[in-house]
Amino acid sequence: MARRRVLVTGAASGIGRATATAIAAAGGRVAAIDVDDSAGARFEEEARARGFELSYMHCDVSNDQQVARVVENVARNFNGLDVLMHCAGVMAGQLEDIRTQDESTWDRVIDINLKGAYLMAKHAARIMVPAGSGVMILVGSKAGVAVGSGSYPYGASKGGVHGLALTLDRHLGPKGIRVNDVCPGEVDTPLIRASLQEAADRGGDPVGIDRTLSNLTSPEQVASVLAFLASDAASCVRGTVFTS
Repeated sequence: MARRRVLVTGAASGIGRATATAIAAAGGRVAAIDVDDSAGARFEEEARARGFELSYMHCDVSNDQQVARVVENVARNFNGLDVLMHCAGVMAGQLEDIRTQDESTWDRVIDINLKGAYLMAKHAARIMVPAGSGVMILVGSKAGVAVGSGSYPYGASKGGVHGLALTLDRHLGPKGIRVNDVCPGEVDTPLIRASLQEAADRGGDPVGIDRTLSNLTSPEQVASVLAFLASDAASCVRGTVFTS
């Protein structure tokens, strides 16, 4: 992992932050991307205090111009890009009835989770294809792939990320780019805790919610898998990877 040039989205919290930390601790050069500038700046300061090579950059992954600019800047600063680690995502609409599903919630979740994955892959490919090498890792979810979700837009978006990863692998694999889709289960992040609270507010089963809370996987556990996939040691790992 030493000196590997890595761009991590959703890096200000949760799985993204844990993954950026794990990669930087292993000697990777990390560009940490998010929209939470306050948390991102604190993360950069803390990481550099530990001697890590990590820089924070603002980017809305659903905005094509911002994504293009950030990927170009990262590739210029690093003189290339080895790994795209796409962790950015939102969850909303827990237990909303499909008959009254709010369209603005649908649009927001799809834009960030699915369109964001597409835009990051699009612009990372513009760096990786000419180089003839690279790794793209998209963080999906078991929701929408192995099981249904409590949220229609979330399940649809993560099912879409899974399909996007499979299609990227088909087209970019022959060009020297490895693509993996990682589908975690319930992970202890601010995102899932807010989502479970939303479910509770809509009358969700309190026993089931408490059971989920008591069995959450830590972000660091998932980050260890993602950091491995970003390394050359995972060169033979293809397709979808599931975690608890």
